[in-house]
Amino acid sequence: MGKFNYVAVNKDGSDIKGIVEALNLNDALTKIKAMGYFPSNVVPEDKDNTKKKLKIFLLEKLSFLKPSETKVKEIDLVIFTRQLSVLLDAGLSLVRGLQTLKKQTRFKTMNIIITDIVDMIESGRAFSDSLAHYPETFSKVYINIVKAGETGGAMDQVLRRLADFLERNLKLRQRINAALIYPCLVLAVSMTILVLIVVFVIPKFMEMFQDSGVALPFLTLAIMNLSDFMLTKWYLILGGIGLLIFGYKLLLCNFIFRKYIDNLKLKLPVLGLLTQKIIAARFSRTLSTLLSGGVPILHALDLTKEVTGNEVVANSIANVSEHVREGGFISKVLEHNSAFPQLMVNMIAVGEESGSLDKMLSKVADTYEEEVDVTANTLTSLLEPFLVLVMGGVVLLIVLAMFLPLLTLIQSLT
Repeated sequence: MGKFNYVAVNKDGSDIKGIVEALNLNDALTKIKAMGYFPSNVVPEDKDNTKKKLKIFLLEKLSFLKPSETKVKEIDLVIFTRQLSVLLDAGLSLVRGLQTLKKQTRFKTMNIIITDIVDMIESGRAFSDSLAHYPETFSKVYINIVKAGETGGAMDQVLRRLADFLERNLKLRQRINAALIYPCLVLAVSMTILVLIVVFVIPKFMEMFQDSGVALPFLTLAIMNLSDFMLTKWYLILGGIGLLIFGYKLLLCNFIFRKYIDNLKLKLPVLGLLTQKIIAARFSRTLSTLLSGGVPILHALDLTKEVTGNEVVANSIANVSEHVREGGFISKVLEHNSAFPQLMVNMIAVGEESGSLDKMLSKVADTYEEEVDVTANTLTSLLEPFLVLVMGGVVLLIVLAMFLPLLTLIQSLT
């Protein structure tokens, strides 16, 4: 028998690591599943301890390079959740509802997931425990709201609320992407034109200048050298871009670097304001959905902390959780944190005083989702003329670099 290192997910959706003795890989997988875990990675234990540690490090830190095999698109998850809530509301049992959705779905991944979930439910597992086996598809927020629905016995209402939550999050992301599409398109087209000029147009001028023997100014020489470098050393440029992207993603695995970047995002002009409003909307919507779904406030805050997407804000929410555990109010902690808008803090304070925090948080989310839309459009309107000016300036430099020697050549001929 040999030893196998494994990374798995338990019924709560948490990652666990361990070692299991087995005859082979299939036997190891069987034993891990028998313990109630869902294995995400199982590898034979290496006798060389240094090599083993390196493998584990690469598994954890470079996981972003591995394509997900169980990831479902957000829109598909919204449709699944919405349709399941409708079927349950119509009186179908959970298993019958899932089997109906399985027949209707056109996506292989979703079909496999539903089949596995049905098998686990029929074997005696709870719905929420079954969902926890697919953490890439069902977030901890999703799983905990479903768990609260199982306790309260109103699964159709909980799933409807979940579908609304997922749909609003999807629309928020789509608004931001739609606002940034045009500036990105302008930038891409402009860069393409510049590359074409540098690669195809400038070499023609280079041949003419070399034949004429005219003295070239510094600007012209610089542009010509850049063109020559792009033509002959293009692979170094592509390799450098690839290394920068890879290095940035690798550095993001480091908590200190990630926290520094997240703090920078909050302080950038215009972009920082947009980031704050996105976080405010996401925080309010998630916490509202969890509280209205029956999740206890302390647990709800811990879950909300994980979906903010910002380490600085997550640390602030952890402080809020500690304050609430001691009997304090959420608003009292947030009012001293510049990452949260003052209007949001005031509205939360009103919700806490009136005993309707979940409803007030929902209104806060509505407010900031609209403001995100306005701010994103404002950012777009600022970026468009800026990009035009920058690209126009670059084109002007290229034109000057090419025509200055031509003027000198013309003067020498007259």
